Amino acid sequence: MTLHQTVVTVAFAEKSRTLARLAPVLRSGIILDQATLRLDDWQADPGERLDEVLALPWGDKSLIVRSSAAAEDQASQSLAGRFHSAPDVRGRQALADAIEAVFASYGDTTQGNEHVLIQPMLNGVLLSGVAVSREHGSGRPYYVINYCENGDSAAVTGGRTGDTKVVYHFRGSVEMPEGRIGAVIRLLQDVEQLTGSNAVDIEFAFTTDERLPVLLQARPIANCPRHSVATAEHNRTLHRVQEKVARLTAAHPLALGRRSALGVMPDWNPAEIIGTRPRPLAFSLYRTLVMDEVWAQQRRDYGYRDLRGFPLMVDLAGQPFVDIRACFESFIPADLDTAAATRLAEHYMERLLECPDLHDKVEFDIVLSCFTFDLGDRLAALDYAGFTTRERDAIGNGLLSLTKRNLEGTDRPWDRDRAALLGLNDRRRQVMGDNALGPLDRVYWLIADCRRMGTRPFAGLARMGFIAQQMLRSLMTAGLISPEDHRTFMMDLHTVSSQLQQDFTALSRHDFLRRYGHLRPGSYDILSPRYDEAPELYFNDDKGGETGRTVRSAPLGAHGVNLSAEQGRLIDNRLRDAGLDLDTATLFDIMAKAIRDREWAKFEFTRNLSDALALLRHWGETVGLTAEDLSFADIDVVTRCHASAEDPVALFHDSILRGRKRFAITAQTVLPPLIAGPDDVRTFTLPVATPNYISRNQAVGPVVTEPDQGPLDGAIVMLPNADPGFDWLFTHRIAALVTAYGGANSHMAIRASELDLPAVIGAGERLFDTWSRASMLRIDCANHIVSVLPHAGSTQTHRG
Repeated sequence: MTLHQTVVTVAFAEKSRTLARLAPVLRSGIILDQATLRLDDWQADPGERLDEVLALPWGDKSLIVRSSAAAEDQASQSLAGRFHSAPDVRGRQALADAIEAVFASYGDTTQGNEHVLIQPMLNGVLLSGVAVSREHGSGRPYYVINYCENGDSAAVTGGRTGDTKVVYHFRGSVEMPEGRIGAVIRLLQDVEQLTGSNAVDIEFAFTTDERLPVLLQARPIANCPRHSVATAEHNRTLHRVQEKVARLTAAHPLALGRRSALGVMPDWNPAEIIGTRPRPLAFSLYRTLVMDEVWAQQRRDYGYRDLRGFPLMVDLAGQPFVDIRACFESFIPADLDTAAATRLAEHYMERLLECPDLHDKVEFDIVLSCFTFDLGDRLAALDYAGFTTRERDAIGNGLLSLTKRNLEGTDRPWDRDRAALLGLNDRRRQVMGDNALGPLDRVYWLIADCRRMGTRPFAGLARMGFIAQQMLRSLMTAGLISPEDHRTFMMDLHTVSSQLQQDFTALSRHDFLRRYGHLRPGSYDILSPRYDEAPELYFNDDKGGETGRTVRSAPLGAHGVNLSAEQGRLIDNRLRDAGLDLDTATLFDIMAKAIRDREWAKFEFTRNLSDALALLRHWGETVGLTAEDLSFADIDVVTRCHASAEDPVALFHDSILRGRKRFAITAQTVLPPLIAGPDDVRTFTLPVATPNYISRNQAVGPVVTEPDQGPLDGAIVMLPNADPGFDWLFTHRIAALVTAYGGANSHMAIRASELDLPAVIGAGERLFDTWSRASMLRIDCANHIVSVLPHAGSTQTHRG
């Protein structure tokens, strides 16, 4: 869209001069009247300067005195928020004090030619915010608008995410959003054309008096990265994504329900395990080991509907999304009739789209996947969705039936899965010890065995872990155990991760790495060193003395909860009334074992995965391929190398070339965490997540976003996503943990519960980004509060 017939180049300068230069040529916005005071002139005769300002047509109104320092708004640094501004200034003395305060905020080295900017205060503000023409930090080609509808611009600039909305719009899109969002984008485009820059940052507001937005500030984005992908190519990719989303979210003849949605967290949590922009090797490994077939085989084996043939994870511009319709259908009991199953799947979808913040909590807050002690109340809630008594009874009976199948007897599915996983170590030793196998053949067999004897039984044990967690929570919801009982149970689980922490202190470095050296942060990431490849990255040299947080040394068979006789009687009665052939003691033993087995299984199958990545890396070194190169390959190449006589180096080079090209677009693409239809691909509002708060404790500490590069004792550690390979963190005395992605039953949630560590799991991108940019945080898990402490005596708080 062309906004001007001729190009007028406006050079960026300090705030006041930039606005003054834009004012006569800006077409898509309004710039307020202004007065500028130079420090030399102010100091020479403050009284005369005050007379000049107060004599202006708007000088007797409420004013704002703003910084306009020479160091601000530069291409190399913006110093946004560094200096003082004084709003709602009225009267001569208040104006003098405000001017002094703003100049004083520049510091002791302020030069005489520094300025302050004085403007009339805006009245009747309907909406205000900040907007950029490229994403801050990454330079991705999106207009990003942060705004607040109550007119409190401080909520936007101060990071109070609960008060603000964030809209993304792809720069290459032809269609423009309607209303005020479109007006802000046109304002950005106008400033871009006038300044000759395609990376600008503005502050704006809409008032009751003006049709166009008011431009309050314009500056270049400091140190904005540049990318090589052409807009046309990026446009074609997003067009294909929209077509794919349209097909995936439409009705399917073999699937239940009229529609679907796609998300990064609802099931098997790809955003948590491999990240939102994984390299092709990590993506393809997760797809092969879990998301193509294994996930559906496990659900069928445990009594749910058979979804084999439906991949759970789809690739949208290289980013992993879960097909939520397949997810929801796979949690429906296999013996439920199709009509009731269809209604239930559609109900789940409607509930998610009504409450999108639950997309990382679907099994606890949306779907019914097993018997729980509050199942009657949850089934009763279906009455409001129009389910008949007969349908509700059928759903309840189906859930009870599959729960009995998985909990009772001696030949349960998870017993068989545990036995299968026990054979994985012997297979791995055979593969690694056979010199007749070449390195790529070993990689092939390690991955094939990992899928058949590792991730498939792990998926079953993980299912039992979820069932155990749901039953445990429902005991508390039903008033049969107290929150303290629940806390004690979780703290006394003593999983394999707890043993790691104890062994770190008890064992020599050599023995510790023999046992745990295969672990790596980011289990599917070939670029992440194993513990035994780079122990200095993860552990202190001094292994003596107390290390990390205290771990209870409960026996592996204990669950730690001392229930009263009355509690035991009530739970026994509820089990008997439900038709479950269990008593309280057996139930608690099963729950403890199921949660521990899930963590143990994860620990075991990652041995094969980690060894496969190490072998692939070593083979690459012999043929001139770095780990960086190999991270762009697809794991399917290993199968081709194993099953054909083609040149393996040539096959890898071809795969790497394609992977690099695709990943260049992946790295530049932003998609929402939940996609309901093709219209969400190019323009969307980034949601605020509802985090999972672990423990009832508090923590205050400095924020650490690169844990392998800084001191950790007393720190609040920020991780986008975290798997068991990050357990090394708990050998340090961290104050708290925050992750962008992760569910209430994720590995890190369980670890934090065991350690009674304050943690915020699954904060979502918006909150995580805000908190990561803080220098200090205060976390109050009991009250679900996180406060940003950017300066002494100043706080910004998120509740929820």
